[in-house]
Amino acid sequence: MTQPTLTEDAVRTAMNIVLREAREAGRRPTVSAVERRLGVKHATFYRNFPHLIDWFKQELHDQAPATEPDREPRKTPNEIITDLRRENTQLRRTVAVYAEALRQLTLDYEESRSQAHQKAGVTTLASRRTRRPTTT
Repeated sequence: MTQPTLTEDAVRTAMNIVLREAREAGRRPTVSAVERRLGVKHATFYRNFPHLIDWFKQELHDQAPATEPDREPRKTPNEIITDLRRENTQLRRTVAVYAEALRQLTLDYEESRSQAHQKAGVTTLASRRTRRPTTT
């Protein structure tokens, strides 16, 4: 079964719908969205409607300032440095907290290990060497 041939009017209507929907949803309109709406493969669309694609891209370019989100005012270098110093201090505090947690876990592990060895009667080589009588 063959699909009906697309007319330029149908393609332009689909492009206008995609542009309007994207503007209302706050998204960026794409040629792929037009292709999906029309049910046309990418290569076929580009081969048959290059002039309409150029028109669509020009419309995107013309609408870009209107759909672009408001940006924060630019920070001065001193404000940036202050923010970075604040972030650096916070990260150093976080690292210190993690280092203390690791130290505490290491101590807990060593204590648990020594208790387990005492209950099991494990003798370490170092303690065995000190108890060995010397022969002369």
